[in-house]
Amino acid sequence: MDDKITPVGSEQDFIVFAKKKYVELCIVGSLFLFAMLVYWIGRCNNSKGNNFVLFNFLFICYDLAFDITFLIKNAKEVPGLFKPALIILIVSGSINLTMSFALIIQQRIYNPAFSNWLKENHRFAALITVFSAANIQALKIISSNYGGMTVLQAKYSSNGQRAIAWGGVLNLAFQDIPQLVILAKYWTKTKGYVFFPFISLVLSIIILFIDFFGRIYDAIIITNNDDGTTRRLNNRSSDSTYQYSMRVGAP
Repeated sequence: MDDKITPVGSEQDFIVFAKKKYVELCIVGSLFLFAMLVYWIGRCNNSKGNNFVLFNFLFICYDLAFDITFLIKNAKEVPGLFKPALIILIVSGSINLTMSFALIIQQRIYNPAFSNWLKENHRFAALITVFSAANIQALKIISSNYGGMTVLQAKYSSNGQRAIAWGGVLNLAFQDIPQLVILAKYWTKTKGYVFFPFISLVLSIIILFIDFFGRIYDAIIITNNDDGTTRRLNNRSSDSTYQYSMRVGAP
């Protein structure tokens, strides 16, 4: 016996669904193209900047918007789905925001370069910190050097970069994966294609893919930065030892 739910407005055939939702799908496609355009503009203006951060941030915003819409319009169609979906959004947003504020404060106190940047751009930093409730990776925007813009040239310490990377790992665990599970459960309990759950599922898969490989990239970059810092410190130590030896006449 088939006990799947047929949501209002669902279509059993994808071709029929695509034809009926042609305008909406075109709008979503234009949002994707806009994200690619933003990346391309940043790369053209400054190829050395981490321009992909803005691309990723836009996808995070899209994903959050569709997740909220799914929660409001569709989650109640499957019994027992609304409450966990709501809890995931609230808990993940609270944790991301708390970690972001803590990181900004820590960098303000212990990182002089970041502190100097923050004095000049505190309002912008506050705005990005609020956006980081969606994903702590949003904090990378202010250090991305996107398009060579000075407002996006904050300098995180290695510990700060590591904290953002680990925050991203936690975000995978308490937001991205649980949200994907919620959407997958919706699809297994319903029949046909529904616009917002369908787009939310696609975006969740894309975000999960980007975040997973992004954390691997972060691990490589941070390790290389740490190695470079260690070499510089060792070189400085060697130079200091040599200069001291010359002063005291050591062989």
